Amino acid sequence: MAAHKYDTERANWQRFADTRIYIGDLADDGVPKSMGAGYACLYPGDVMEWVPSYDEFIVVLSGRFAVDFEGGSVSAGPHEMVWVEKGDPVTFRADGEKVLLAFGTNPPWQTTPETRASAAMFRPLDASPVD
Repeated sequence: MAAHKYDTERANWQRFADTRIYIGDLADDGVPKSMGAGYACLYPGDVMEWVPSYDEFIVVLSGRFAVDFEGGSVSAGPHEMVWVEKGDPVTFRADGEKVLLAFGTNPPWQTTPETRASAAMFRPLDASPVD
């Protein structure tokens, strides 16, 4: 098959640490192993401090999303994209309201040694946290 359709219900949802930040991974569901993809849902007041070991494009579907990094911050709203380069520490956060994102990574985010070392920070969910 040349095309696949995904929605938030098909994602493998996980909670990040003790936050209201949820990652809905799609890479285990037929996505080629050359890339990763998924959704994220973030609530105001919670942050995800992270050092990406992959390049990532993030598409804001709803809400306002911010990425803080040494030397600045980038904020994006619906229908805008953010590119996060691998290697530098960042902080992901909702900028005042609940945020829903779609993302793509190269290579798949969960396959890098750095991310595998952080696996204990993720807790599986039984259902999608997205309405």
